[in-house]
Amino acid sequence: MQSEGSCNLEPQYLTLDRLSWPELRDHMAEGTDLVLIPVGSTEQHGPNGSFAVDTGRADGFVTRLAERMYPRALAVPALPYSLSPHHMNFPGTVTLTPGTFLAVLEEVVDSLYRHGFRKFFFANGHGGNRPALALLMGQLREDYPDIKASWASFTSVASDVVMQGIESDTHGHACEGEMSQAMYLAPWTVKEDRVPGDVLEEDNEFVLRGAISPALKFDEITANGALGDASKASWEFGRDIIETALDRVEEYLDTF
Repeated sequence: MQSEGSCNLEPQYLTLDRLSWPELRDHMAEGTDLVLIPVGSTEQHGPNGSFAVDTGRADGFVTRLAERMYPRALAVPALPYSLSPHHMNFPGTVTLTPGTFLAVLEEVVDSLYRHGFRKFFFANGHGGNRPALALLMGQLREDYPDIKASWASFTSVASDVVMQGIESDTHGHACEGEMSQAMYLAPWTVKEDRVPGDVLEEDNEFVLRGAISPALKFDEITANGALGDASKASWEFGRDIIETALDRVEEYLDTF
């Protein structure tokens, strides 16, 4: 029940799929100059989450960022397909080739560039996209010398918060960190019966530390598709990770 004089205010943010072209034109004339591009994936997340965990997290992050940066920032629809060849032995995963992935992202930028935008930020929700996004930054800089472009995996932006809260010895996919973020950003992607990852044994210390990266499919690492213990996930942990990442990304983009 609301107290006297209170009201429910709808959050204010600009997202392309809710605007008409005259509305967008007017917002650009009034100073909207930064495009936020969420990049997700359609891949398995073990028994713990749906195929939309990464896309839902990326979209939720960008929506919250656009709300914080209203009216300067414009959120565009999330890209739901990206680089997941290592998950293809789990039914339902969809992957693009690296060339297709890079071409799609550059053509999204090119389209919006032709409409007058010069500042682009990619919010990445899938670890497998990182090498390609690093390559994309160099390509955009080469092809569009007058733009500013940057990307971040928001989990990495708040990695200190993640590591402080992780209890599992192994983590990294459909785990307590990722599923906590999903509970906060996209709860519809989270499965109620969350279980620990069924991790296969690995004896080489350099592989365990990540110093050596063998060519392995994900089902050669974990039998059920998860790394970590999603049963330990919580909305509160997700909030702490995401709000910290939002603070840091917003501070960066304020001078972008």
